[in-house]
Amino acid sequence: MIVFVNGPFGVGKTTVARLLAEKIPHAVLYDPEVIGAVLHKVLGPFHRVEDFQDYALWHILLVAGARVLKKVSARTLVVPITVWRRDLFDLITAGLQRVNELYCFRLTASRDVLVDRISSDSEDQEAYGWRMAHLQVCLRAALDPAFGTEIRTDGRRPAEVADQILNNLTVPER
Repeated sequence: MIVFVNGPFGVGKTTVARLLAEKIPHAVLYDPEVIGAVLHKVLGPFHRVEDFQDYALWHILLVAGARVLKKVSARTLVVPITVWRRDLFDLITAGLQRVNELYCFRLTASRDVLVDRISSDSEDQEAYGWRMAHLQVCLRAALDPAFGTEIRTDGRRPAEVADQILNNLTVPER
């Protein structure tokens, strides 16, 4: 099984995904941002893009990595990422569906909650400008049901959000 957790910056994807990886038997967190960072480092001197998701190779490697992980283990993959472009989302999810059973969730929250969470993020203060510059496009994407089952996060603890996602999954017993 692959659990794709999408949504705007500051909505709680990574925190919820970590909880899911703990709660789902034999699950592992699979972070596509790592692939993006490597592509920026390797390809950046030759072909710089504003967003690593603009590298055509990124979505290919994301799916290929999932395929390899599923081939070498039967572990559930939990994939937290912000994808606001529908064309890219469709490419990624089509590829992941060919790898394994796929569940897509879009975490949502109000603009005020997201601004507050982005502003108070002490772990990655350098990302503040990027996240704020992309807030509107992410909010628009979060309204589109094509991005998955909506799970609201404002006013809720991450564990509650993770439990709601778990209730939407077919999870094997421990």
